[in-house]
Amino acid sequence: MPLREYSEEAKMGTMGILVKEGKVLLIYRRLKTKEIRINGPPDTWSFPGGGVEENETPEDAIRREMKEEVGLEVEIQTIGGESVWGETDDYLDIKWRCFFFVLRQVDPKEEAKIMEPHKHVGYMWITWDELWVKIEADMADGTKEDTSGKVIMRFFLSMQNMVKKYPNRSDAACLEKRL
Repeated sequence: MPLREYSEEAKMGTMGILVKEGKVLLIYRRLKTKEIRINGPPDTWSFPGGGVEENETPEDAIRREMKEEVGLEVEIQTIGGESVWGETDDYLDIKWRCFFFVLRQVDPKEEAKIMEPHKHVGYMWITWDELWVKIEADMADGTKEDTSGKVIMRFFLSMQNMVKKYPNRSDAACLEKRL
């Protein structure tokens, strides 16, 4: 019997790299509750996003998730007709294939807002370079504080895997080419 493709076995998920004024949007997942454990690891930062529903494309899913999670309508930024910026294979109780998209707001004047407070506590805008450094610090040695005693930000597994898989994309130019 032939082996099935990993993507057939895995659930599909999405993350949106929303770029605005040289920064990207992150959301903070709430501390543990039964519902939050179902909706991904708690107490972590991530790009907005979520699972792909039945009869939905990853592109449709990220547009829906951005509206549901932060109240923003977005456009996917493509290069050469390719909409997916990157993908990771993750194991969070089950196998996931996560598709990353570079996004731009339809209305840049609209402000992000937490639409699902039972899942997310807050959000922040951060430069790509600063984000990359913070993800690497989180992956470094498992400590909770840096050498100055400041708490290290924790990141969703897909974001850690993004940094491992695409080390050459640490420069913000990898996003700007799509804008």
